[in-house]
Amino acid sequence: MKSILMNYMKSLLLLALCAALVACGSSGKDTDFFGADEKPVKPKVPSSSTTIAQNWKLGVGEGSTAGGVIISPALLGTSIYAASTNGRIVKVDSQSGKVVWDQKLKKKTITAGVGVGGGLVLVGTSDGKVYAFNQSDGEIAWEAGLSSEILASPVIDGDTVVARSGDGRVYGLAAYDGDVLWTISRQLPRLTLRGESEPLIFQGVVVAGFSDGTLAAVEASTGRALWDFPISFPRGTNEIDRLSDIDTKPLLVGEFIYVSSYQEVTHALNIREQRIAWSSSVSSYHPIAYDSAFLYLSDKDGVVHQVNRSNGDVEWSQKALRLFSTSAPASIGPYVLVADGDGSLFVLRKSDGSLVGKHGLGARNIIGEPIVDGDTAYFMDSDGALRSLNVLSGS
Repeated sequence: MKSILMNYMKSLLLLALCAALVACGSSGKDTDFFGADEKPVKPKVPSSSTTIAQNWKLGVGEGSTAGGVIISPALLGTSIYAASTNGRIVKVDSQSGKVVWDQKLKKKTITAGVGVGGGLVLVGTSDGKVYAFNQSDGEIAWEAGLSSEILASPVIDGDTVVARSGDGRVYGLAAYDGDVLWTISRQLPRLTLRGESEPLIFQGVVVAGFSDGTLAAVEASTGRALWDFPISFPRGTNEIDRLSDIDTKPLLVGEFIYVSSYQEVTHALNIREQRIAWSSSVSSYHPIAYDSAFLYLSDKDGVVHQVNRSNGDVEWSQKALRLFSTSAPASIGPYVLVADGDGSLFVLRKSDGSLVGKHGLGARNIIGEPIVDGDTAYFMDSDGALRSLNVLSGS
């Protein structure tokens, strides 16, 4: 018996060694044990009919994507609030790019933010702390300790701040002093994406997506369960294929909540009737952009889609950026903006999805959720810079 076991272990070791030799071969080709990987092809824009006007650029901090952390800026009125992983939080005038106040959390790594509302600016840290700053002067109002790393931006509505920890818990905190009002928890699957869905909070209701593929609503003041919808289901023969995380922030437009999962579906949920109005096979783990008639999604393969908001039909799919790490889309006027992960910002025409512009950013990617205010877009890039730009027609 011992001899058989030894031979079995030797066979496993030999197989692992063969796989390593294939993966580490000196052929220079992108191959693995299962064959050649398909390489992305940089798209060519036939004739660029747009230009990018950068209004201002502000360096907030380095390492904004360290450890897979994604931090999105927030706009309230004429002020933008932004943060970086190295502990810096700033309030910036959206028109001029001038810093109104500048705060620093010493020896802290910010992993979630920025949430704004009720006179507070909110961020979360790697050691499970939620910090609230006074919106007016940047002074710390309070801090609250949760059970693990914060990976989704805290949000606020009225007297309640809602924050999520990386171990599957959702917390209701008192907006006045950060005291814990309630906690709910969900068991995490064995394998999940790094990150949590930012909660949606409105009219005293908190809506959150979970790594098990469910979307749940609770009462903001008490944490009492209101309803629970299965959005996606684990399928496949391995743990990667069975990923069903809801990592996108639920999008509220009118009486509909739009929510997408990692590799399954996008649903339109009628909140008044508490039913799913339609489902689309397009899915994303990025924030969803929208306009009066359509949704815009970048899927896990880099394909950008336009989906009809009324029935879920896919109107067009732009595959030119397939296999690139495309950013969350931004809907601005007649255009959709996406970055490709290699320093280029692409402009798509909404009417047909065609590429009408390619512009250098000087950074690897847009990170987090872009902000659109009228004809101006604001976003953080992977070098830790906050940018303001306009898209102009004409060469």
